[in-house]
Amino acid sequence: MNKAEYIEEEKTDVTYDHVIKYTGLFGGVQGITMLASVVRNKIVSELLGPSGLALINIYNTVIRFLNDSTNLGISFSAVKHLSELYEKGSREDIEDNVCTIRTWCLLTGLFGCLLCMAFCPLISHVMLKDYAHTWAFLALAPCVLMMAVTGGELAILKSLRRLKTVAVANVFCALTALLISAPIYIFFRAKGIVPSLLLINLAIMSVNLHFSGRIVKWKVDLRSRLHILKGMPMVKLGIAYILAGVFGQGAELVIRALLISFGGDDGLDNVGFYQSGYSLAVSYASMVFIAIEADYFPRLSGACGHTGRMSNIINQQIEVCVLLTAPLLILLVMFMPIIVHVLYAKDFVAAVPMAVSASFYMFFRALTLPVAYLPLATGDSKMYLLTEFICDVFMAFAIPLSFKFYGLVGAGFALSATGFLDFLIIHLLYRKAYHFTFSFRLVWFYVLQFVLLATSIFTALSDGGIVKWIVCSLTFILSFVISIRILRRETKIISKLWAKIRKRLHK
Repeated sequence: MNKAEYIEEEKTDVTYDHVIKYTGLFGGVQGITMLASVVRNKIVSELLGPSGLALINIYNTVIRFLNDSTNLGISFSAVKHLSELYEKGSREDIEDNVCTIRTWCLLTGLFGCLLCMAFCPLISHVMLKDYAHTWAFLALAPCVLMMAVTGGELAILKSLRRLKTVAVANVFCALTALLISAPIYIFFRAKGIVPSLLLINLAIMSVNLHFSGRIVKWKVDLRSRLHILKGMPMVKLGIAYILAGVFGQGAELVIRALLISFGGDDGLDNVGFYQSGYSLAVSYASMVFIAIEADYFPRLSGACGHTGRMSNIINQQIEVCVLLTAPLLILLVMFMPIIVHVLYAKDFVAAVPMAVSASFYMFFRALTLPVAYLPLATGDSKMYLLTEFICDVFMAFAIPLSFKFYGLVGAGFALSATGFLDFLIIHLLYRKAYHFTFSFRLVWFYVLQFVLLATSIFTALSDGGIVKWIVCSLTFILSFVISIRILRRETKIISKLWAKIRKRLHK
């Protein structure tokens, strides 16, 4: 294997077209992933109802929490270290570092698996108020190990800029998960939840191992003291990431536990409605952000130490995120009731107000997420941990309390308030700490898109008839036209696409 095999694309200054290209690539992949998820959620909602969806969500949340709590952040911090080696182009160092990453991921995965086995009775009692699900959590313990290994392999692919490979692997994983879970739920209903989750995680791990193993041959050394010591710099940065993950997943666990407590006999159903509303407002709109971790963070890490270059990379990513997110959010707000009917059973219509009111969260996230990676790219773990902790604590209490007094719509606005708080904290702190310069050239655009989104949200919440359709249609058209005009001015993609369309029409 020679140096050229590691290099998939030329290392040049990144342009608007590059950002749009990979945002489109991973956005398209995320679209396929979501389509598979939509079919799976539809099957679950029809066959298992809100309580079944809630149970799957609780199992997944616990598994992710244990993974985030024990993986030492290797799957994320590895991207920074391996990306820096990639910039230098040292083949031997890359192979050695990959072995270190895999060794640490396997060790931390085994630890997380054993931890889940040891505390499964306590987990069952805390999360579901009984011990009846102890065996389910015990059976799901290997998922923690599989998630740790998968995270390491994805980090390797992203760091070596094998972005198309990552995209293909994600498509395979999404389709495989659907093909595995659908028959199981159809034939076994609720009894198939645990086997389905086990097989899905096994399939995802196998797919990623296959693709990464073709680039760097699989090798680990659990007894090597040298690899343990080499992994310590990743661990130091990863500790902050893992604690942030613990805060985030811990906040999600607190939210679900309090929703069950405040909901009384309907507590489990409320968790199902909350999760479906969250998915509609956050998960389905996040396709715009999917390229950030795969393409953007490795580039930002590679530019570490060059303040001007970092600011340019960040501002380009913010602009692209807002350009693509704003029209999409208005479209989701307008069609939310129809989307719920298509994606879920009729009982889930209760989630519509929450999904609509939570749409502000994704707008603020578009302005914040590219900047939020700065501490991780520069290795400032304390700053990253501080900002994540503040927002997670606020969210853990704001959402349940808002739900208690104002129902699901209150929970949605509380999530939006969390996004606004995150936006203020990050832009105020990071500008001073890292000399990050926010570009004001499109401030008018950000303000206008926010006003258009706010108009759509409050109209949709107050009127479900013809007024909503007229107002939301007008705001969407205006938002879309403005975004297209800016994209056409800044990139060649729109003009190339239009040229291809005209060429087809003239044939």
